[in-house]
Amino acid sequence: MSRRRTRIPLDRRTISGLACLALLTLGGVWWRATSIVNRLLRGWAVGVVAQQSAGVYQLDPIGVHVNWFLRRVVVDSFRLTTDRGVNARQPHSLADVRIGLSHCIISGVHVLTLVRGAGLIAASMGCAMGSVAVEVPRRAWGGTPPPVLAPTPRTGNRAGFLVLQQGLRLPSYAPRVQITQITFPALAFDFRLPLGRSGETRLELERLQWHMVDLVIDPADTSAASHPLFSRRIELVANSFVAHPDSTTAVHVGMLRASLTDSTLEARGIGAELGPSLGSRHDVIKLSVGHTMALGIDFGAFASGLGARARRLVVDSLGIDLTSDKRRPKHPGRRPHSTPQQWIADLDLTLGLDSVVVRNGEVVYRELAAGRTRPGVMTFADIQATAVNVIHRIDRWAGSDTMSLAITGRLQHVAPLDVRFAIPLDAPQFDMSFRGTLGAMPATALNPFVEEVYPLRIADGRVTGISFGAGVSAGVARGRITPRFTDLSVSVMRRGSGGILGGGGIVGGAARGIASMVANWQVRGNNPGSPPKPPLSGRIHYAFRSDQTLPAFLWASVAGGLLQVVKQ
Repeated sequence: MSRRRTRIPLDRRTISGLACLALLTLGGVWWRATSIVNRLLRGWAVGVVAQQSAGVYQLDPIGVHVNWFLRRVVVDSFRLTTDRGVNARQPHSLADVRIGLSHCIISGVHVLTLVRGAGLIAASMGCAMGSVAVEVPRRAWGGTPPPVLAPTPRTGNRAGFLVLQQGLRLPSYAPRVQITQITFPALAFDFRLPLGRSGETRLELERLQWHMVDLVIDPADTSAASHPLFSRRIELVANSFVAHPDSTTAVHVGMLRASLTDSTLEARGIGAELGPSLGSRHDVIKLSVGHTMALGIDFGAFASGLGARARRLVVDSLGIDLTSDKRRPKHPGRRPHSTPQQWIADLDLTLGLDSVVVRNGEVVYRELAAGRTRPGVMTFADIQATAVNVIHRIDRWAGSDTMSLAITGRLQHVAPLDVRFAIPLDAPQFDMSFRGTLGAMPATALNPFVEEVYPLRIADGRVTGISFGAGVSAGVARGRITPRFTDLSVSVMRRGSGGILGGGGIVGGAARGIASMVANWQVRGNNPGSPPKPPLSGRIHYAFRSDQTLPAFLWASVAGGLLQVVKQ
């Protein structure tokens, strides 16, 4: 015998009541969720931006729309601007920032979590288009830089980036914000950095991609607070663009990637060409870099005008091709060249690099002499270089920090070259020291340069080695050079050779000294002259001239001592 289920009849009034209750509940959920989102975006976000920047930055979200059936929040645009008047009154100005983001969508919102006051949890956020403009403030000349956070084991070199995150608190109605992925696929980017007292360098990108993963703002999650912008991973990527750091330079970049989380900046396929400009140079410089990466870089300090800081800069496959045209007359208004101390001081930028490493480099110097159609070529191949303690402080003028630079390579692909420098970058005058050695090579290996620049050629001989060392004090180099060679001889092709120290030039090598003087002087064939006797040494004594580049000064410094030995 089966039992029948008892059915409770529902009249229309009950059904209507339940429907109204459901609608009221849904409406309440809709209203509360919408209220929280509006308060979070229009109230809390606007207020915290103003508070954390002391009123310098102003955020304006325009057109907030919600669709809880699709679990989506749409914002027509976000605008962040800089109040320049307020910024000018700050003890230390912040960067002038202008951000515009259009058609922004927050998707996959956990509506019930939002309604019960547990926070804003969403799967993704993105904006279809946007623009970012950053102008780093120019430091008042003679002023002091603003204080910065000291790196800690947790923050590392990102300490400067975390300044604006200090003391950030969420409202009680949304105690946690978590967005799994944030993407801005098409940002127009404009970054301006002051150089010196009036100069400026600028990076403009038509399309920059910005990716953020796992943004978490939660007082209970202390690890998230140590991440830049509270995100586990932040990457900015730009592909195939041309930058113009100044009016005469174009830099082609195949790929640029910045990771704020890993504190790295990576670039591939860099090519640049600096052409001759009226009154400044007769040189054309081509620069190429296969790959470069800065490790431990402090992006926040850089964007705030606190200087460039990194643990390590690695440059791989560096190529420099320099062509100097001596056929053009000198310009009377040519700008003077700077010493290392003057050049870095003119940047007006605090600089801190623990080390700089160059791998697999090559420098090719080409010189077009008067009346010639083909250049003389001097090549420094297989260059490996390491610089340590590259430090400059704009608020200090003292020589306490000394940069050490070690360079090895092969002259004309043959002779091993090893040069060491010690340069106090913050010294008040031109001070440095250098020492080095050049290994064995046939002297005729210098003919690709000598024959095209001078009216002679090296007929025979072998360089068995050259050692040199000098100190530079107040721009005057003093030291010794000892060349060792055998069976050296030259043949004059035609008259008209100029003096070795008259023409300048970036890099000439030992061939320039030999070639310039043989038309009038007799060459010593061997040094040492006989085995029992020690080799002759020449004295280095030369003063820097403002019309010389640093490599030209270094060559001229050793050339005088070299001629004392080679000339008989």
